[in-house]
Amino acid sequence: MTDLRLPIGDFIFCTRAVIVCLRDGHLLVNAEKDVDFLYLPGGAVTIDEATPESAAREWTEETGLPAGPLRLVGVVENFFSLSGRRWHALEFFYQMEAPADLPPTSFTVRDNPNVTCLWLPLAEVRERRVVPLPVRDLLDVPAGSVRHIVNRE
Repeated sequence: MTDLRLPIGDFIFCTRAVIVCLRDGHLLVNAEKDVDFLYLPGGAVTIDEATPESAAREWTEETGLPAGPLRLVGVVENFFSLSGRRWHALEFFYQMEAPADLPPTSFTVRDNPNVTCLWLPLAEVRERRVVPLPVRDLLDVPAGSVRHIVNRE
């Protein structure tokens, strides 16, 4: 599978699918060793893969569980720097209720032993650095609505 991640000039362009997983007033986030920010489960869309399929695939790769019903809540055009490179990412955010068999405590991501999933209280999302920063604006999107956000960090 080939990721939609391309170097173009001084930028890296990518398309990502991300899951906003909520449970009892908490948001599931990834924490990585030696990184000063948190991020949501998900990853690069591959060639010939629709974004809902990508979100579900990434979820299963990371948790070992099948994804539940997904609802598109936002599209973020994200411009940021990472590891000395400029990025332009088109990110599709899908909300999903936490499956009952998802651990209620922190757990290691199945496809990367350096990443831990943890439950962040929603009250702390604005206080902690959860990227992209507009994630906080995608937590309460009404059913039937989709938010479009341009984010420049």
